[in-house]
Amino acid sequence: MPRIQFPTGFTPSTDTPLLHLTNPRGHTLSIQPISDNVVRVVHQLPVNKFPQKTNALVFEPAAASATVAIDGNNATVKTSSLNIEVNFDACPRLKWSTKDSIVFMADSKTRAYAFDAASGSVLHYVERELYLPVSEDEFTTDGPFVHGKRNEFVYGLGESRGSIMKAGKKFTMEGRDALSYDWEHGDPLYKVNPFYTVYNKKTTLWHGIFYNNLSDSSFDLGAESDVLWGCFRVYKANCGPLDYYVILGDGTLPSVLSEYARLVSPGNVSQTFVASPNLPPLSQFGYLSSSLALAADPHAQDAIIQFLKDCRTHRFPVDGLHLSSGWCQDEATDDRNYFVWNRKRYPSPADLGRIVEKEFGVQFIVNIKPWLLEQHPKYLEAKKLGAFVQPPPDAEGDSDAAMSYVWAAGFASHKPGSYFDYSSRAASEWWGEQIKKELLANGLTGMWIDNNEMAGLMDDDVEFQGELGMYARESEGPEENVEKRMGWGKGPTRMGSVGKAIQTMGMARATYEAVIAARPDDRPVIVSRSGVPGIQAYAHGTWSGDNSTTWKALRWGTKMTLSVGMSFGPGLYGHDIGGFAGAHHPRPELLVRWCQNGAWHTRFTVHSWKETSTTMWMYDDVLGVTDAIRDALALRYRLAPTFYSLYVTDYYRNGWPVIKPLLWHHSVDPKTLCMDEEFLFGSHVLVAPVTINGATTRRVYLPAEANDGEKWLNWCEMDTGKWHKGEGEFIELEAPLTRTPVLVRSGGILVLGGPCTNNIYDGVGERTALVFPAPQGTSKGRFVLIEDDGRTNAHTAESKFTELLLSFKASEKQVEVGVEVLEGGYALPYNVIWFELPRRDGRKVVVVRAAGGPGNEGGVRMVDGKMQTGVLVAVSQSKEV
Repeated sequence: MPRIQFPTGFTPSTDTPLLHLTNPRGHTLSIQPISDNVVRVVHQLPVNKFPQKTNALVFEPAAASATVAIDGNNATVKTSSLNIEVNFDACPRLKWSTKDSIVFMADSKTRAYAFDAASGSVLHYVERELYLPVSEDEFTTDGPFVHGKRNEFVYGLGESRGSIMKAGKKFTMEGRDALSYDWEHGDPLYKVNPFYTVYNKKTTLWHGIFYNNLSDSSFDLGAESDVLWGCFRVYKANCGPLDYYVILGDGTLPSVLSEYARLVSPGNVSQTFVASPNLPPLSQFGYLSSSLALAADPHAQDAIIQFLKDCRTHRFPVDGLHLSSGWCQDEATDDRNYFVWNRKRYPSPADLGRIVEKEFGVQFIVNIKPWLLEQHPKYLEAKKLGAFVQPPPDAEGDSDAAMSYVWAAGFASHKPGSYFDYSSRAASEWWGEQIKKELLANGLTGMWIDNNEMAGLMDDDVEFQGELGMYARESEGPEENVEKRMGWGKGPTRMGSVGKAIQTMGMARATYEAVIAARPDDRPVIVSRSGVPGIQAYAHGTWSGDNSTTWKALRWGTKMTLSVGMSFGPGLYGHDIGGFAGAHHPRPELLVRWCQNGAWHTRFTVHSWKETSTTMWMYDDVLGVTDAIRDALALRYRLAPTFYSLYVTDYYRNGWPVIKPLLWHHSVDPKTLCMDEEFLFGSHVLVAPVTINGATTRRVYLPAEANDGEKWLNWCEMDTGKWHKGEGEFIELEAPLTRTPVLVRSGGILVLGGPCTNNIYDGVGERTALVFPAPQGTSKGRFVLIEDDGRTNAHTAESKFTELLLSFKASEKQVEVGVEVLEGGYALPYNVIWFELPRRDGRKVVVVRAAGGPGNEGGVRMVDGKMQTGVLVAVSQSKEV
């Protein structure tokens, strides 16, 4: 039974951490500013009574500007950016404000740091905006109704149900194998990301809260109402300590997200942040095929090769092929025995790897899972080594491995097996050896770590061995910053103290280490279904799990993509196009609309669990359907330079998503604060996917103002060149089956590669810049283009990349264009960038050098009736062309 109590009787001391409160019962509350705008707060329960994540908590050094002043039962902690007023008359309460005394967060009165004296669970209550209604019309419309008196908006929690605005809802933070979940109400889902942001419309300030705890938890962001306690949000974790970071940044969303990314990303030991040690290969922005039926075909090896031939026949480029678990399916039982090939279906894995990866140029991404069934041929071998999660102290029978029920063959099919403990040296080494021997040695080079929610681990007393860090590679040592912050140190620990989701991180780390050790010069490809903060360091790609073949899945998927991006999820994110679950196939219209929407996401995968595979040419007999899908995919492939550049400049260097909600650049317009069915690609491209069955038009909202102060925005239909004034209203655009409305704000630049026939590398030798100057008056724009070989680690290891600044400056009569070389470490496979104005724009295009004056003109040409002007580009020491 719960025994909720509020700790009191605290006395202060100062040292490390900066402010340290203790009480006679053994509770401690520590406050440590780790920078001017990030502060860590930890409530530790008495260590002799309750299991803790670690008894050796390591605090980061205090910020140089931090000070503390104590006055009786009050203290004030200050940095150059913020103030924290601490009152400990009773249960401590913290009140946060900027250096200008603008309050942006406050603990609830009386019970902010409550805990359960029976179970050891910890809670954190903070105040929220008054929830009483402010209008009779409030909450009664389906549109983005934002009342003028409403100021507080909550976002985040990663891959979570519903709209991007999370206020008023409750969420469970545990990983589940959530097949065919309800996008609006399903909870919990696959990933754990205990981070959210709050925007105050009145103060225009953003702040974030990251709860550094992977034990099973919940967030109530305003679902509960209780007049006794007033208005509150509450976080609850099953096991302590309560360890959270308040992130103010510079008060903007991009800054808050960058600070969060820095906190959770392993390997960042310098001042220059990067999201991961390696970049994904360019191929991961192409079409990544997948199908359960294909991998389980009785003649799967031949069927896979034929599928790739069909892609060529139907003129669809393809860059990846997910190999579902049929590759290791037992012929008699259908059980999956990972790392044991089904030689009847796959008579020669080495031949398969050579043909697919070398001859077709398509990378395999092979499905592997974090357990072995008890009947697995290699189970006893791994068990003898001590590779599995260990049983609890009071377990009956075998004491060498904890037994769980794990997925075996089909829906609701489970059998006894054991999970690997990736904190043990035996598990990480055995795992890596199997990857090398059974997959990499056969030429299958990408890994798909699946079912890694660890949902079958249900006893909190099972034990993790703690020989290896879960976040840091062993070569980085135990002093790696994120390992100290988020791990538990060395030695055995019970699962309940650290959370089973920490094994998700360990699986990604162990897989990465195996792949990078065997192929150190090649960019690793690791895709993970589950995820925790920081996993992007080792697994670039993920998706929304096993969705359904429904229009609702298409429509609500965009909301989830935006939520993941606002929470620093993995940078390559998408959905199973066409839907995974459901015996029915998507009808032609749904398949077309899904492909058109998916073409703008950072990850494009068609995947299904159906009797026959969903393919993009399955409706060849329906006039126009395959052509519409082919056109959508062709546009995606031509956009590869823009996709990749945005990934590097926004995500890899800053932690920002490539696909952003409108509020990212337009939160000054309150209507955008709840908009999540259209989105921004980069900063200037607005995409309005059609997600309603039978729709042939699309209502599109055009913001009138941007956060950088630009007003009276102009928006150009990308395909027609027609301009619209942004007036903070909806417009209606034509959206036949062949069209997704896409508009580019004046100042935008899109860089296209050449057409792709077989794979994404076909287009690297050509670059065309579509520039969008305002139709009247003066305007300017710029875009940073990143170029490298797209395959090796030379970019990250040796700085072999080229960075180009493309820019334009327009007047009423002409548009000046130019290219500046910012970095020149990679020899370009082209020497001209062609600039093109929108249709209907007849202004003269003039090539100028970055510093002004005539530039290196590359001539003119006509393409599809449109004139293009070339700029000669050469990497040189002068840094300009």
